[in-house]
Amino acid sequence: MGIAGIHFFAISSPGPTLFVIASHANSDHRRESVFAVLGVVAATALWSGFAVAGLGAVMNTLPWMPVAIRMFGGAYLIWFGYRMLRSVLEVGTGADIDVVAKRVTSAGALRSGFITNISNPKVIAYYVSLFGVMIPEDSPPALLVIACLTAIVVSMLWWGAVAMFFRLPAIRHGFFRLRRVFDGLVGAVLVIFGIRLIAGR
Repeated sequence: MGIAGIHFFAISSPGPTLFVIASHANSDHRRESVFAVLGVVAATALWSGFAVAGLGAVMNTLPWMPVAIRMFGGAYLIWFGYRMLRSVLEVGTGADIDVVAKRVTSAGALRSGFITNISNPKVIAYYVSLFGVMIPEDSPPALLVIACLTAIVVSMLWWGAVAMFFRLPAIRHGFFRLRRVFDGLVGAVLVIFGIRLIAGR
């Protein structure tokens, strides 16, 4: 329960993942939000698996790896935010907003969720610290697996709930009324997050 509580409070703080999930959840297709959440959960599984396997120490011996991950993730956030901003401009020039929205595939939503969550190399330090503090060194492998599964389940429940919230009829109704504003704000925020990630802030 301790790991579940700490992990919940850690992932529930606002960040780029929240904006990406909200964006996909407000699309015309439910599958977008499902695949975006699956992408985030896959990244959680990867990072927590790295921590359980002790690969955090390996990454510390390869200082270029966290930098490469950060640069790639930042570039992707900038690209994704740019696409959202461009879609707003295309709608403003007469393009159908539904046509623009349909350009995101299930694979694209999965990729967005995964890369957004995997792109912060500081996360591996969080998982190493979380498991290091909450789990004794002489713990059996089964306990490590349970801890990893706990992080995965908490992530799935939280981001699934976020996606369901943004798909509520009242929320979607308000979203469609302000869709251009929402997409513009989210696009700008993601570009800013990407720049900050590349800058190492």
